[in-house]
Amino acid sequence: MRMTMTLLLLLYFSLLLPAQETSKSDAASKILQSFVGEWEGSATAYYPRQEDKAPRKESITVNARNMLKDTYVECSSVWTQPNGDYRELMIYWNYNTRADSFQILFLYDNWPGRVNYKLHFDPENRTLSGYDTFTGRGGVPAEEKVVWQISEDGNEIRCTEYIHYQTDPADYWPKTFEFVWRRK
Repeated sequence: MRMTMTLLLLLYFSLLLPAQETSKSDAASKILQSFVGEWEGSATAYYPRQEDKAPRKESITVNARNMLKDTYVECSSVWTQPNGDYRELMIYWNYNTRADSFQILFLYDNWPGRVNYKLHFDPENRTLSGYDTFTGRGGVPAEEKVVWQISEDGNEIRCTEYIHYQTDPADYWPKTFEFVWRRK
């Protein structure tokens, strides 16, 4: 009897776990699909530690598509300043089932580094947020917080970035970059 009960419990949990994982993957896929399409928008870079430096404005065009059997979304984007200077940025989104988090990878044409975040989704606020560490000016350890907000109707995506240097007061997280994409 005890052996039968143990086997039944093992069978129950083995059937339950794949269903939960599939459910999470389906929900994650819907969130990723929020990014697919053509977008245009604007961006502003802020320099809170350089008060004499004016914010940098850019216009944005984005073409986002599914790839690799819909497990990734590739966002090909062009960021153009008013003087015509532009940069290209590739953004790759996916959902890592093992880590139960979204991942985002940025690749730039004008910077040799790359940014790779783990992001968690808050369904109540429709936000994806996460942190990354880096070394700031003068070799100071720093942390960046990113928040992506998806509008209720799915026609606007806003991203805000905040940076905190280890030498900053604990509650000092100034906004350093913000952009908005609007569906074409």
